[in-house]
Amino acid sequence: MRAAVTMGEVETEMVWVGDLAKAETLLSAIEGHDSADIELVTECDGEQAGLRILVKGNDLREVREQVDSLLAALASAEAKYDSNN
Repeated sequence: MRAAVTMGEVETEMVWVGDLAKAETLLSAIEGHDSADIELVTECDGEQAGLRILVKGNDLREVREQVDSLLAALASAEAKYDSNN
């Protein structure tokens, strides 16, 4: 009989780099997402900024669902931003 395998926490990181105004718009779309640590990075070159999003969960399915939710919110915010600019 095989022993049960215990897995640790699963995590993934997403990084986006672009102009500061767009970064702020994207950030506002996902702020408060309780399953991710989100950081706005402004130390990039010129008017560039970045978003660093770290998602952690108990298993791969949970992390994938969180990432899918974040990507959907980011895609919607980006489409709205792009249509207005």
